[in-house]
Amino acid sequence: RGMLTEEKNRLLTEVGPGTPMGNLLRRYWHPVAGASELDKKPLKAVRLLGEDLLLFKTSGGNVGLVGRRCAHRGSDLRFGIVEKDGIRCSYH
Repeated sequence: RGMLTEEKNRLLTEVGPGTPMGNLLRRYWHPVAGASELDKKPLKAVRLLGEDLLLFKTSGGNVGLVGRRCAHRGSDLRFGIVEKDGIRCSYH
């Protein structure tokens, strides 16, 4: 009864997109930063459940979390432009 099999260990520890544990954990809220962290610098790169994400605060005061790469150009959104309603890739 002691040790987990390699298969069960993988089932419980892999949290990337499309994995059983990753799918389960994505059903819950996860604190990634304090709201005040975004007051001085409105962009914060975070890694959560095996994904590189970007936490941002718009000039309108809303907070969002998106994939860190632009879907169109693949550029890093840490260099994006924060606007009133969201974040824009620096190339668009």
